[in-house]
Amino acid sequence: MFLPESIDLGQSDRYVLSIRITSYSFMFSISDPETKENYCLRETSFSMSDNLLANIQRIIFDFNFLTQEFKQTNVIFVSSSYDLIPARYFDLKDKEHLYNFTHVEKASHLSTGFIKNQDVTTLFNLNKDIFDFLSRSLWAPHFFHHTNLLINYFEDKNKLTGNASRMYLNFHDNFLDIICFTGPKLVHSLTYTNEQITNQLYYILKLWEQCRFSQLDDYLFIVGNPDLQLVKLLQQYIKNIEQQNIPSEIFLWNEDAQKAPLDLLTLSL
Repeated sequence: MFLPESIDLGQSDRYVLSIRITSYSFMFSISDPETKENYCLRETSFSMSDNLLANIQRIIFDFNFLTQEFKQTNVIFVSSSYDLIPARYFDLKDKEHLYNFTHVEKASHLSTGFIKNQDVTTLFNLNKDIFDFLSRSLWAPHFFHHTNLLINYFEDKNKLTGNASRMYLNFHDNFLDIICFTGPKLVHSLTYTNEQITNQLYYILKLWEQCRFSQLDDYLFIVGNPDLQLVKLLQQYIKNIEQQNIPSEIFLWNEDAQKAPLDLLTLSL
């Protein structure tokens, strides 16, 4: 897995390393905060039946430059195993009880993130062995859930729609994130995995109805590459549907950056 000559890992503390993990893939980017166009993205995938921890260990051992001291090391976990909890109701000592109350699969290791402008805590579940291995092997890693990064990115976009409410659909890998705002206020964030088009349509429209969004006045923004059939079906119910492109400055960087998922890009913006 070669790196471009423009990245000098002899000076690794100049760069930001961001690792992105799903249940079947491992992706990382190395970016230079001073020179945005110097962006490297690499990815490898594996079978769902493989042992995820073993695959991550193999990658880290094979590419041991990932363990070097970087300016910052980030790890993003992509999953549907999370909850959003208003900060005033969140207590660390009760986090396992809160999570297990709403999930069939019991918590292994729970991590948290904070969405400052929303005063909301993200509580997300990780495999404890994976968390422990990465904590030992990487240089002072910061752990994130992917939706935490997306919400922070989307929340200041309300100026595009005035007082109208808005729903974001983020399609990536086999995931669908649905994130809803009323003005600047976050009202819902849900993630679905490997769902058929009919199920996706149901989840989107049901949440639109539960949020009491207007079919004529509110907005649906689409990020990524959904099935065109799904878009055509949504157009029968919602008037204002727009494609949300990646930030325009990304096109000034390089081809690798243009291939990166939005949650990963937010750490370099």
